[in-house]
Amino acid sequence: MSATIDIASLSTQDAGQAVLAFVSDASSIETLRLGLQGFSGGIDLRRGSIRQAIKHLEKEAPPHAVVVDVSDVENAQAALDDLARVCPPDVQVFVVGDNTDITFYRMLVDDVGVTEYLPKPLTRDNVQRQLLQRLTPAAQDHGAPRGGQVIAVCGARGGAGATTVAVGMAMELASVAKGHVALLDLHLQGGAVALMLAGSPGVGLRLALEDADRADVVSLRDAKAIRGWVAGMTGSNRTITVLNHADAKGGLNRKLMEKGLGAAPDIVIPELGRKMVEAVNLGVPAVRHVPALRRHLAALVREVGGVTPAGGAGSLLRRMFGG
Repeated sequence: MSATIDIASLSTQDAGQAVLAFVSDASSIETLRLGLQGFSGGIDLRRGSIRQAIKHLEKEAPPHAVVVDVSDVENAQAALDDLARVCPPDVQVFVVGDNTDITFYRMLVDDVGVTEYLPKPLTRDNVQRQLLQRLTPAAQDHGAPRGGQVIAVCGARGGAGATTVAVGMAMELASVAKGHVALLDLHLQGGAVALMLAGSPGVGLRLALEDADRADVVSLRDAKAIRGWVAGMTGSNRTITVLNHADAKGGLNRKLMEKGLGAAPDIVIPELGRKMVEAVNLGVPAVRHVPALRRHLAALVREVGGVTPAGGAGSLLRRMFGG
């Protein structure tokens, strides 16, 4: 990696505003470059370990801050002691390494006295928070730290692939970081996150967060209102109420639905699982792909098609059309 500024060419005064970094891999160099973009002084990023940094500082003026990599060093404490012999006390020392043990961190910060330790893989956010903010006091965030992070994924236009990136990233974070990840699709009308995860999209997020027992209550109320509107317009009950996704996980129980509607639903179609989503992805009608759907639609088809089902006088068709 070529250096943006050569420390050797700086005067003592200029060197006091520079950052010198020796890290062992190109990925960390690039992350440091991105994370330190807000630093107003010189930045010298080089490929190497703490040993190369020590040799460099034996000959050149010390910078404002040093970033050293101890990933491949057997005795990090001894190496840092050697670094201290060529670094004045006012030089900030940041250490990068692949050891994530808290004891190792405490040893470096509390016993050795390094400014901060950043475990690999480096992230731009960590570089900005742990390194840049210490180098630039005016940039420090005085707000209380959050327990997690909010990450927004936005596409420049439809079809750019933002949803694909968001879903993939969320799954990888949950798998690799072993943490809790919540994925929220804010495309309220046409969001495809649920489709990609073979789930069933819904509009009751706010209600579910406020009161889990109220999920889908708005839909229940609207269904009753539509039925009343049709009856008022036609002068007769010409509606068939179909309860789809019945007994779905997280849905309302049947008693509450009947109470809200004022009667039991006429047709009940249970939750039919991932095959329904698979049909959408394959571009085939669900009744061809999911035999169970055809069976559950049979009663509705008979009623709408005019075929009187068994039961005669109690048929929905007679009730609908006054027969």
